[in-house]
Amino acid sequence: MTPPLKVLIVDDHRMFREGIRSRLASEADIEVVGEAASAAEALDRVRTTKPSLVVLDVRLPDMSGIELARLLRQECPSLKILMLTGYDFDQYVRAAARVGVEGYLLKDSPQDELVHAIREIAGGGAVLPPRIAMKVMRSYSVEPPAAKEAPLGKLTMRELEIVELIHQGLRNADIAERLSISARTVEAHVSSIMGKLNVQSRTEAVRIAMDMGMIK
Repeated sequence: MTPPLKVLIVDDHRMFREGIRSRLASEADIEVVGEAASAAEALDRVRTTKPSLVVLDVRLPDMSGIELARLLRQECPSLKILMLTGYDFDQYVRAAARVGVEGYLLKDSPQDELVHAIREIAGGGAVLPPRIAMKVMRSYSVEPPAAKEAPLGKLTMRELEIVELIHQGLRNADIAERLSISARTVEAHVSSIMGKLNVQSRTEAVRIAMDMGMIK
């Protein structure tokens, strides 16, 4: 008998993790071997539980899911990774692809679609829902890739997170608390963002992000 596929769930929302665990518990060929609410906890759980596949959110309190995926890929090259997130930004999808994840699924997808995605990836396939694939393709067809990537393509994942939080109306101190970093670090990121985007204010940075489709 084939042993069940070992899955680790990484998301900072406890109720969401519990919902996924509950759904997967009914599948005989899938076993949830652990949960993690942060990148640091995820790295520890991967080392102790040795999962075959990680279901990973793109946003975590101590590190972006993209950065964590890169670390996991370096440490465990055979580990399969499925990004499960509420963000359909083509920038995130491309960043996930660059670090080698096998799938990208939205949190509002039916739970059966999640089960199918896990099995598809475990079997050596890849998962990218049609609406996300179409969005990414359109982002290339509207403008040449080089133009589309500039200037937002120069921003790091952390800088993109900060731009979105600025758009939400958060001050530097609030952003620092939300991301568990110092206010001085936030100031440095904001300065870097404005320099890369060649703007003079936070408002201009947000406007460019909205124009490029990175903020809804």
